[in-house]
Amino acid sequence: MSLKRTAAALAAAALLALPITAAVKAMTLKELMAVTTDAVHGKIVSRDVIRLSHPWEGAIYTQLTIEGESIRTGEQGTFTAVFHGSHRTEDWYGISSMPTLQDSRQGGEGLFFFGEHPMAPGHNMVFNHAGLYRVERGFGEPVIVGKGEGAAFAENTKLESVKTSIRATHADLARARSAPGLSK
Repeated sequence: MSLKRTAAALAAAALLALPITAAVKAMTLKELMAVTTDAVHGKIVSRDVIRLSHPWEGAIYTQLTIEGESIRTGEQGTFTAVFHGSHRTEDWYGISSMPTLQDSRQGGEGLFFFGEHPMAPGHNMVFNHAGLYRVERGFGEPVIVGKGEGAAFAENTKLESVKTSIRATHADLARARSAPGLSK
């Protein structure tokens, strides 16, 4: 083996030995709610592809229009949220951290955690697949489909239990923010 090939092989081995960090951070319900501004239960009534100027001009996002209820405020209405990437084959732009097509399909029911997009004011962002939970009917009751270890909801859980947990966590976070000596 030549010296150049040996050096290239050693360089490649060194790169492979470097630790790699995950793109999606596991979050408890409290951590997820601390970085989002709303949690909405509802049905996806439309799904469109839009372009925003973050992280570059013309970046592709999927915009969901959701009819439902804010679990935090009780407000009923129409909400919009976006996530980075697209499932349309003509866009050729999917990313590993975006919600699945099954979870974000038009007509689907879900639980959506989102916050204002930091670089695109006016757009609520579902930051990754950890912020969108599909709702399915199990034994006649709506159930949140769990996402496994490290997720806010690791296992399938009855929707009413999830709503109760969200309301309690929202109240805990509000109390913590209003406690003396803590900034909001």
